[in-house]
Amino acid sequence: MERDTELLRGEALFAGDLDAPGMLQLAYVRSPYASARITVIDTDHARAFDGVVAVFTAADLAIAPLWEIALIAEELAQPPLADGIVRYVGERVVAVVAESLSAAADAAALVVVDYERLIPVTDVIAASRPGTAVVFGGRPDNVCLAWPSDAPDASFDGADVTIEVTHHIPRLSVAPMEGHAVLAVPDDDGRLTMWVSTQVPTAAHRQICRSLGLSPERVRVVAPAVGGGFGGKAAGAMPDHMVTAAAALALGRPVRYVEDRNANLTTMQGRGVRSSVELHATTSGDVIGMRAAILADAGAYPNIGAVEPGKTRMMVCGPYRLRVADIDAKAIVTNLPPVGAYRGPGRSEASVMLERTLDVLAGDLGIDPLELRRRNVLQPKQMPYPAPTGVQYDSGDYPALLDRLAEVAGYDALRRTQATRRGEGGRLLGIGLSLVVDSTAWFARVESATVRIDPDGTVVVFAGSASAGHRHDIVYREVVRSRLPVSPEHIRVVEGDTDAMYDSEGTMGSRTTQTAGSAVLASTELLVTRLRDLAANQLEAAADDIVFHDGRGFGVRGVPSSVRTLAQLVASSTDGVEATCVYEQAGASYPAAAHLSVVEVDRDTGRVVPVRHVAVTDCGTVIDAASARGQVIGATVQGIAQALYEESVFDADGNPRNASFAEYGVPSAADVPMIETAFLETPSPQNPLGAKGVGEIGMIGAPVAVQNAVVDAVRHLGVRHLDMPCTPEQVWAAIHGR
Repeated sequence: MERDTELLRGEALFAGDLDAPGMLQLAYVRSPYASARITVIDTDHARAFDGVVAVFTAADLAIAPLWEIALIAEELAQPPLADGIVRYVGERVVAVVAESLSAAADAAALVVVDYERLIPVTDVIAASRPGTAVVFGGRPDNVCLAWPSDAPDASFDGADVTIEVTHHIPRLSVAPMEGHAVLAVPDDDGRLTMWVSTQVPTAAHRQICRSLGLSPERVRVVAPAVGGGFGGKAAGAMPDHMVTAAAALALGRPVRYVEDRNANLTTMQGRGVRSSVELHATTSGDVIGMRAAILADAGAYPNIGAVEPGKTRMMVCGPYRLRVADIDAKAIVTNLPPVGAYRGPGRSEASVMLERTLDVLAGDLGIDPLELRRRNVLQPKQMPYPAPTGVQYDSGDYPALLDRLAEVAGYDALRRTQATRRGEGGRLLGIGLSLVVDSTAWFARVESATVRIDPDGTVVVFAGSASAGHRHDIVYREVVRSRLPVSPEHIRVVEGDTDAMYDSEGTMGSRTTQTAGSAVLASTELLVTRLRDLAANQLEAAADDIVFHDGRGFGVRGVPSSVRTLAQLVASSTDGVEATCVYEQAGASYPAAAHLSVVEVDRDTGRVVPVRHVAVTDCGTVIDAASARGQVIGATVQGIAQALYEESVFDADGNPRNASFAEYGVPSAADVPMIETAFLETPSPQNPLGAKGVGEIGMIGAPVAVQNAVVDAVRHLGVRHLDMPCTPEQVWAAIHGR
C-alpha cells in the first residue's frame, strides 16, 4: 500500500501508536528554573504512588551525556537527566515509570525538588560579552565555537556606499505534527529493540550504544512512520531515547515515552541568530563585498545548532559576484533550550543577511530590487564558481531563475498595480524578492544501498534513510526502473531499520536523493551486470549479446523469443540475487531558487496578509516531480510562517511565554496563499543522477522574500527595515513612527 494512502486514512503507525505486552509509560519532572543547583530530590511519595514501578534520577541510571559533535567540547554535553544543576526551563530532572501514563504524570507531581536559584544568562548578546556569568562553571566565557574572520584586513576598494543593517532572526520551534516518541522493548536475551521517531536511525543507534555502554549488536533501532522532522529529529538520539532505553533495560519491560506539545515547543528549537551586516557597493549598485558579525544562540547544551554559524559564514555570498567576504561568527551558550537543526539551518540565516540588506541598498539607491540583483548575479559561464568564502558552486543559471520568476509572476504588472494602489489609499501592496543558493549534502556524502531480486521477481531495496513524509520509496523505485524491467508495485522499499541497513547517515541536509539514490543506482547497475551473466549462462550466449527486450526482461540481441524475466533468471537461486554498493559523492551540490512574495498591509492595524507567492527552483535533475513540488510548497509555507507568525518568546528569567499552539503562531492553510511553483534544471555534476537537494531551498528563499515584501509595502512611509516576524504590532509601530 502506498504510504500516502496510509497517512491519509490514518492507517500509518507512529511510535506513539505502538504497543507491547507489559508496556510501561514514562513521564518527567522538569526544571522550573533556567539556572539552578539541585540541592534535594525527594521521590518517596512518588515511588509509593499506586501504579508506579520506578522513579529514576541521574544517580539511578548510568547514562553518558549526549555528545556527538567532536568540534564541541565534551564538557558541554547534555546529561539525559540533570546531574546536580539545571540549565534551562523544562530540562529533564526525574523520570517516573508507571503502569499508565496518568499514574506516571500524577506521581511526577509528587516529586519534590529543592533548588538553589542562580542568575540565568538568557540574552545572546549579553552572554557573548567578556565578564558575563558563564553557563558552564570553569569555562572562561560562553563561546562554544568560533570562526574568526579570515579576511580581517579586507579592502573594499571601489565601493562608495556602505549599507549597515542589524538582523534579528528569532528562535523558532520546529513544531512537527508528531513530537518525539520512543518505545524501547528488551528481549529475554538482553537485546533492545527501539522504535524511534527519528530522521537518523543509525545515529540514534550509535548514541544509544555509547550512552548505555552497549555493543552494537545488542541494539536495533527502527523508524516507523514519522510525523515530520524538519531537522528537529536529525540529532541522532535525544535524551528521551536514552532515558527510555535505560529504564527498559533496568526494569526488563517495554517502556514508552511520547512527548506532549508543551515539551515539544520548548525543549528543542532552531534559529536564534543576531547579525550585523555592512554591504559595500557603488552608487550604480555593483556590490563589492560584505563585512558581518554573527552571534548564534546555541542554548544550554550546544549541538547541531552550534555548528551552523560556520555554514552561514560559508553561504553569505549567495548567487552574486561579491569579491570580499569578511565574516566573524560565534556560537554562544545561554540558559535557554538547546538549539538544533531547523529546516535550512545556517543557509536560511545567510539569505536573510544578504537578501534583506540588498533590498535596503536598492531602496537607498533608488534601484528596482530585481534590477539590482540582475546587475550582480553570477553568470552560467562562471560555473563551477569558487565563492570568496571557500565553497564552490557546482552548476546553476541564476539569471534564468530571475527571468522565469519575473515572467511567471508578471513582475512589471505587479509594480504598476502597486503604484496605482498607493495613490488610492486602502491596503498597501508589497512585493518582495529573493534569489538564494543552498548547499546540500555538504558534510555527509556517503550512503549504502542493497538491491535484491527475490525468487518471485520482486525487487527489494534496502536503504538506511528514514522517511518523515519524504516519499523516498518513489525516488528509489524510479531509479530501479530506469535500469530494470519491473513495475512499481513489484518493488518493495525497506528503510529506517538498522538491522536491515546500518551504513547510513540518515535523512538530513537535503541529501537523500543524491546520495542514497545514487547508491541505489550503483547497486542496481551492478545487479544488471549479474543478471546479464545469468541470462548469458541460461541462454548459452555471450554476456555482451544480452540486452533488454521491450521492458520485459533480458534476452539475446535480435532474438525477442529468448527473453527471460527477472523471476526466471533468479529462480535457481534460493535466496535471490542481490548487490550492495557504497556511494561517496565528491562534493556538495548547490540548488538555487528565486522567490517572489506579494503581501497586503493594513495601515490602520499593521496586519499583513500574504496574497501570492511564486517559487522557481533549480534542484538539478528532478527525479519525482510531485515530491519535489511538495517539498518546495511545504518549505515555503514554513518560510512564510517564520516571516510573519512564529517566534519562541522567553522572559528575562528564561521562562517560555508561548508554550502551546494557543500562543505559538503556527499558521493554518487559511493563513497562506496557494504556492505557485516552477522548476529549472541544471544537473549537478557531483552525482550520476544530476540531482541536488530540494527539501530546504524553499525555507531559504521564502522567509526573506516575505520580509522584503512587508518592508516594500511601507517603505514609502519611511520604514527602512523590519525584523521577523513581521507581526501586526511591529508593522503598525513602524508605520506610525513608534
